[in-house]
Amino acid sequence: MISLLNILISTALAVEIPVPSRGHATNPIWSHDGKHLAFEANELAGRIDLFTVKVENGQPSGQPKQISVNFSASSFGGPSSVIATGPVWHPQGFLLFEGAYTGTSNRIYINTLTGAPSIQYVRNNQLAGDLTWPTLSPNGEKMVFVSDATGDGDLYVMDLGTQKLDVVLESPHAEMAPQVHSDGSIAYTRKQGGGEDLFVYKNGSSSVRATGNGDQTRPVWSGDSLIYFSNERGTESWDIAITNASGQKKTLIKSVRLPFRASPALSPDGKWVAYGLDSSEGSDRIWFSKLDGSKTVSYDSGLVACGEPALIQSGSRILLAFTALPNEGSDWRKLHVVDVTSTIQ
Repeated sequence: MISLLNILISTALAVEIPVPSRGHATNPIWSHDGKHLAFEANELAGRIDLFTVKVENGQPSGQPKQISVNFSASSFGGPSSVIATGPVWHPQGFLLFEGAYTGTSNRIYINTLTGAPSIQYVRNNQLAGDLTWPTLSPNGEKMVFVSDATGDGDLYVMDLGTQKLDVVLESPHAEMAPQVHSDGSIAYTRKQGGGEDLFVYKNGSSSVRATGNGDQTRPVWSGDSLIYFSNERGTESWDIAITNASGQKKTLIKSVRLPFRASPALSPDGKWVAYGLDSSEGSDRIWFSKLDGSKTVSYDSGLVACGEPALIQSGSRILLAFTALPNEGSDWRKLHVVDVTSTIQ
């Protein structure tokens, strides 16, 4: 539960970004400069569309544009169930993501936002099978991702300059959700023994960073610490936890709304974590808590079931993107953007 002590509430008006297709707006991801926002529209019926929209002065500019994928026709006449998901922005402004349609493997695609269709970034003759969880090093020079080419989820790295591809880690388990530190260390999770544990790969070897009951999943770096989701208290109860370089861990916030795909959302300065609550009380807000536990504030949206926050520094502004239901009983989650600079100073 959120303590009523040290709570401030912002009531700035959020702007809704129109979603051009049916489905829940999910997984908003900011470009590095805060001038573009990628997001998905998920019907929960085997189709996920990917869009980008320009953002100027904290406001959407123009209509969202769908990211087209250059799929070849299938034996059934075309890609009727297209999946385009997991967008990752490169510092130079292009987009990487997972793409597939019914009966094909997930592959990693690149889109330059010039209107041209997306193309495969890792070719089939380089590496076969499902390619998932793409992520970039902070400088954008390397891409780390997961491949099941050997039958399990192994970690691979591609040098984006030379296109050289190397395996980072092979194991008999399924690796997922890699995140690259500025020093080259890779945080990732591993499914084993009915649960998911958090590991760090550094200097050629891996060590466990966080383990326990249930799943420890979707890590994100904050300095040398890792922020992640944990359901140690039960499969339907998700908390945000932190573990430091020594492996000491603690729970930061209990009973949060788990995003469809994203890791915990950190502020640009790495001092705050943003989240929605998985309860009726307080679910009309996006909450922000300092990682040191000293302060909690919130943005009051006037909407329902707020979640999936994403934060970015854009000039002097700190922008928040989040999804929410317009009201109880609404069919689809909508996407919103608001300036929260004054909220988390």
